Amino acid sequence: MDVCLPRPRYLIVIVFLLEFWIFLSPTEPPSSLAAETTLERELHELLANHADSSSDVRTLVRLANLYLDLGDEYQGEAKRQAAYEEGARLAQRAVDIDPANADAHYFYAANLGSAVQLKGAMASALTINDLKAHVRRALALQPDHAPALHMMGRMLDELPWFLGGDREGALAHLQRAVAADPHYVHARLDLAKIYIKRHNAEAARRELTTILSSEVSPREGNPCYREEARQLLRALQP
Repeated sequence: MDVCLPRPRYLIVIVFLLEFWIFLSPTEPPSSLAAETTLERELHELLANHADSSSDVRTLVRLANLYLDLGDEYQGEAKRQAAYEEGARLAQRAVDIDPANADAHYFYAANLGSAVQLKGAMASALTINDLKAHVRRALALQPDHAPALHMMGRMLDELPWFLGGDREGALAHLQRAVAADPHYVHARLDLAKIYIKRHNAEAARRELTTILSSEVSPREGNPCYREEARQLLRALQP
């Protein structure tokens, strides 16, 4: 689960371009057409049963998840934007119905963050705070929610200090994400990148080696993470 100029200081709302990923780096190649077709088929089946107007939280959360995945899969910017925005809308509906659903809070933040990032526009401090509030709520409800831990780690690492950036907090959240799901390749890859940024080559090599020798989490579907890990590990060889 990608990615900066502030407006004049006289404005009350400071704006900042979101550089964190939500789930895929924009430079990553799209997954196979077969995977995308499978996602679309499931979406169409749900929509045929009017799932988008459902009051069932599990159904709404599943739709929000599908739209996030489709936004990552699509190649056209307009289709990606529409998918993320619809995912955020459905996740917000799920939150309204059941504020205690951790997945609903997470998928709202993930879809909204992806939509903002894709626009390449400035995001207000209020939007950033909204994203962080929903991720924090997801973690309060489910402390071992690996995707929420991953997202919070990315945000804390990429945001400047005046918008809540926290290097130590970023490292801790990514470590917790891979502890919660040891096969979560994307989170482990980002953990390795943080170690590289901190010139801790030994720790980075450990995480990259683990990626290349471990099974893939059911939530992972993009092989480019392993390829990137392979390239980074090669670059770190003494």
